[in-house]
Amino acid sequence: MDNLILYLLALKLILLFAGFPIAFSAILVSMLYLFVEGIPLSLVAQKISFSMANFTLLAIPLFMLAGKITTASGISDKIFDFALRIVGRIPGGLGHVNIASSLIFSGMSGSALADVAGLGEIEYKAMTRKGYDPDFSVGVTLASSALGPMLPPSLPMVIFGVASGVSITGMFVGGILPAFLIAGALMVYVYFIGKRDGYVDNSWDGWTNFARAFFGALPALLTPVLIVGGMLSGVFSATEAATAAVLWILFVSFVIYRRLSLKGLYAVLYESVTETSRLLYLIATALLLGWVLTDAHLPQMITGWSSTTFSSGWTFMLFVILLMLLLGAIIENAILILILAPMLTPIAIGQFGIDPIHFGVCVVFSIMLGQFTPPIGLSLFVMRGITGWKLSRVSLAVAPFLIPLIISLVIMVLFPAIIMTLPRAFGL
Repeated sequence: MDNLILYLLALKLILLFAGFPIAFSAILVSMLYLFVEGIPLSLVAQKISFSMANFTLLAIPLFMLAGKITTASGISDKIFDFALRIVGRIPGGLGHVNIASSLIFSGMSGSALADVAGLGEIEYKAMTRKGYDPDFSVGVTLASSALGPMLPPSLPMVIFGVASGVSITGMFVGGILPAFLIAGALMVYVYFIGKRDGYVDNSWDGWTNFARAFFGALPALLTPVLIVGGMLSGVFSATEAATAAVLWILFVSFVIYRRLSLKGLYAVLYESVTETSRLLYLIATALLLGWVLTDAHLPQMITGWSSTTFSSGWTFMLFVILLMLLLGAIIENAILILILAPMLTPIAIGQFGIDPIHFGVCVVFSIMLGQFTPPIGLSLFVMRGITGWKLSRVSLAVAPFLIPLIISLVIMVLFPAIIMTLPRAFGL
């Protein structure tokens, strides 16, 4: 049994490297296991169908739609303009604006990819026009997009919660302080680069323009307040919060900013439907593969191995983080969360006494760093499309920024209070 599942996992990796579609490789490996074990293959259709009968999963297409509308409606321009007036004068200039914009935008998109797609071109072009080094501009743009999954609405946190049973509301709230920690670490790094390379803008165009920029960005600032406030007060579930987010952003786009047409909305809906279909099919096949691994007793094997290998919770956490960083470079993020979260979370809780919210937030962020590492780092491909560069150059541009990101991750692991203070304050 042990050898069979290891052979099948090796086959899945080979298929991935060969360019075989991720969902199809998961189905193929699952069917091979069922065939060898004499289990009816009809179970494949049953598991895929039943896995979608989960009300919380509706939050995923709705949050994706909210992010798409945000990107298409020009809200990113308002966010960038406001961030420019807050932090643009600090040494590092537009590098800090880049980070602050991503921090605000993440409260509407919940996705690193949406951040790169929605703000990436604006930030990159604004920085290069001002004479910033192109590699520095690309690096800070990609690194700041790591904030996307840390603030609500966060698609990876929703997927983690669905897969492992961890409170989605708790993870949403738990990610708030770490988001500011990560932004602060990036801004410290950018500050020293700005001082060294002379990236300083001392211009100030008055309080009137500042107020205009603030009120222009205010609807974007209110989005995470609406989502988190509604969930904490018990008014919304995660799915209902996603619905409220879509309605709010539609109101902002059509009534306040008036930047989105019906034709543009149709294009957004079409794109959201196609991407959601792919993602939900991927989730269904990943849940099928997860069931296969559970039936093959892989979680018990991991539990036995971890009990003899790790002596404390923080060493186990650091191992999991390293594993996620490595696997995130070769396996799609949703697959990684759906397969490993339900296996590792019970071990973290039952064997090492780690709080599930602390564990979930750290794991989600470590997986998201895989967005910046080849060969599967999807953010790298988005930025390559914006710049026209080779993938190798984009990867090298973001590499120095991984230092403050990884330092932030280690701090989150070693000091759980950074994550747990707000959830405990709200009784989550």
